[in-house]
Parts: sequence; C-alpha cells; structure tokens
Amino acid sequence: MSGGTGAVSTGSGGALPVRTAEPRSGVGTASQDWPLVSELPPLAALPSAVGCGRAHTRQVLNEWGLDRLAADAELLVSELLTNAIQASERLRIRADRAVVPVVWLGLVSDQLSVVIRVWDGSDEMPARHDVGPDEICGRGLMIVDSLSAEWGSYRKATGKVVWALIR
Repeated sequence: MSGGTGAVSTGSGGALPVRTAEPRSGVGTASQDWPLVSELPPLAALPSAVGCGRAHTRQVLNEWGLDRLAADAELLVSELLTNAIQASERLRIRADRAVVPVVWLGLVSDQLSVVIRVWDGSDEMPARHDVGPDEICGRGLMIVDSLSAEWGSYRKATGKVVWALIR
C-alpha cells in the first residue's frame, strides 16, 4: 500500500494538505494512519488550562516526531487558550453565571505541519490590535500572526474556533 494525498479542513473553508502514509512501527500514535488527531477533553476556562494545553501539545508533538514545532506550538497554544479563557470570562460575566465555562484544544497533523484549534463558548470573534511598547496586554494575536503560517477563526453553532497552522 502506498501513501497518497488528501486534505483536512481548517474549518474556515481552507484545507490543510494531508499526506497519507502506511502505518509506521513504533510506540503510541506512530502506528496510526495520517492525519494524526489529538483532542483534549473540555477544560475549565481557568488559567490552569493553559499549562495543561502546553504540556499536552509538547507531549503529542514529541510522540508524533514533530519536536521541531513544539516550542512554537506551545506558545501558540498558550496564546490561543489564554484568549479563549478571557472570552469565556467575559461571556460568563455578561450572562451573570456562577458556572465556570469550558474551552477545548485540538491538534491535527499531516506529519509535516500542525493545525492548532481552540474552541470557546463566546461568539465574540478575535481581532488583532496593534499595541504600544508600554502596554501590558494585547499582543496575543500579534504573536499568533508572527508564529503561524496562517490563522483564522470561524463560528460554530455555539461559540467559535480559532485556529493556527504551523510548519
């Protein structure tokens, strides 16, 4: 059986080219067919979710043999989850709810590149802002823009997904 090509949707109308291959021997997901997919169960939209997402990303990319992308992927996950947590908090305050909302992290790879997807329950779409050198906040999407080959967002029935592609 020989490898072929296909595509995985980024969710915004675009597609990540996917190279399919025969399963490889080894441990963990190395024996799975491509594309590779990893999804964490929903996380409480609390600051501790960022560390969980970073650790999961580092471990998964190591298992997938994509160590070269791990540092950038961890930083992107950190920024995207932080934004999702902040959007969730604004949603919770507007709705006057005591319940802690959740966020979701998913990774997909074609063994060459990785798409990071983060969902939150807010329908407020992300907007990149230019900030001055003295401002403390507001650089998250500037970092996402500089580290990713592409990024974007799309609405779901509830909430939105913000995604970033790295190669």
